Amino acid sequence: MKEHYKILLVDDEEEVRKSIIKKINWEEEGFLVVGDAENGVEALEKIENLNPDLVFTDIRMPYMDGLELIKEINIRYPLIKSIIFSGFDDFDYAKEAIKMGVIEYVLKPVSAVELTEILRKVHKTLDDELDKKRDIEKLKSSYLASIPILREQFLNGLIHGNIGKSEIDYALAEYDINLKDVGKYIVATVHIDDTDSAVVNKELIPISVKVNLIENLENKLQAEVFSMYSETSIAVIVGLPDNMSKNYIMSVLSEAIKDVIRVIGVNLTIGLGISVDDITKLHQSYTLAKEALGYRGIVGTGEVIYIKDMQPVEALRLRFEDIEAKEYINILKFGSDESIVDYVEKIFSKLKESKAHSSQYQSYMINVINVIISMVQDYGLELSVLTKTATDYIDLLDKIKDTGGFREWLLEASINIAHRIREDRVTTSKKVLDEAKNYIEENYADIELSLEKLCKYLHVSVARFSTNFKKEMGISYVNFLTNLRLQKAVELLKTTDEKTYIIAEKVGYADQNYFSYVFKKKYGVSPSKYRQQG
Repeated sequence: MKEHYKILLVDDEEEVRKSIIKKINWEEEGFLVVGDAENGVEALEKIENLNPDLVFTDIRMPYMDGLELIKEINIRYPLIKSIIFSGFDDFDYAKEAIKMGVIEYVLKPVSAVELTEILRKVHKTLDDELDKKRDIEKLKSSYLASIPILREQFLNGLIHGNIGKSEIDYALAEYDINLKDVGKYIVATVHIDDTDSAVVNKELIPISVKVNLIENLENKLQAEVFSMYSETSIAVIVGLPDNMSKNYIMSVLSEAIKDVIRVIGVNLTIGLGISVDDITKLHQSYTLAKEALGYRGIVGTGEVIYIKDMQPVEALRLRFEDIEAKEYINILKFGSDESIVDYVEKIFSKLKESKAHSSQYQSYMINVINVIISMVQDYGLELSVLTKTATDYIDLLDKIKDTGGFREWLLEASINIAHRIREDRVTTSKKVLDEAKNYIEENYADIELSLEKLCKYLHVSVARFSTNFKKEMGISYVNFLTNLRLQKAVELLKTTDEKTYIIAEKVGYADQNYFSYVFKKKYGVSPSKYRQQG
């Protein structure tokens, strides 16, 4: 089914808007015209509610022209694409539009053929951003066609040392195993670090990874890639010619990891054992490849770990020192999320450089956990702030016994604690909103009363306040301020004989014409007519 993208059309001439809408079979081209506007101000109001993917806009319009509109769109809604169409063949306009990232500059009148071609190009661009090499059925069928069950059973038995020499010679020929005429062999074990992907269904991830590895290693290594029935999900046996170096094998495997991330959206860690000169000894290389994977919690995921590189330089005692614990506590109390991320990375950099034995690594984790538990107790929090499933200390230790997942757990728990501590110090959302409404009520007549000025007074971020304001009030800040100003204007029209331009200034509008435009848009008549009607 063809993807449909939403379009907002902006032009100050209603006939032009109607003409363009009628020219194209929008749905057939994969688009929906969700609205139109007669100037930039109105367009921005509609964008907030309609969330279009694409904005077609004229250049010259009252109150806010097309270039000003696109500038605001680029700041507030950077994902929205823009197309300029204008009756003015002005090179300076075109240059400015291109600088602002406009994808097309079209001169009016626009022909249906030209507009259709532009729409098709834009649609393809949007489609390409969404679709990336996701033909799961192709991956699945390729796997089923290339690796029969008996072949995989043999390869599994081979690395576990369960197959004799005579049976090996027969199977190498019978199953066309790509390990002939080599003097040495080495085993790599592949750990899939992620259990979910935005591209491939969960149950197809191992199949997709294996097919991708086969494609990446083909013509680069004399290798067999196959699924494991225990321990790890995928293994690789590589036949080594006399002139092939260990560094070359690692570089090929590293590039394969990058391609799996790009295509399938999951991370891999690969453990590499030692080379053996007899195919019957492959189980020795396999055992060490599995051991190499055990260091992924220290080295990090997404790496090729060669077992010989993981020998400790010296027997150091790895400890979470008191000074480190104090620094960590201060960051949880007063630091930003970015500083927490940096400190967690600092902890794991220390682990990586230490090349500690797994027993020391586990001890270090427990030391860090104890600091966190103390923080939880000091602030009277529940363990659920750290993890949703752990109900006591023993459960907590069980949750992080996998060293590969400790980094993610520590980062999540640290940020959760920090957020709860901050909540005890900051002003509640309701208090901020009440203060904002009071400020608007007292300063609505200020022509310069912008969202930025209000947020500066409140000492809050514009983006966060704008989101919270609309969520709580059910209306955007701009609409709230406009409604208030118009209410005040109505009161003055009813109770005074003051001129319209004076009333406009008193309620915060410097331009009488724009005041009349906004007033008429809401009440259906001009201010003067409204007063006459009583």
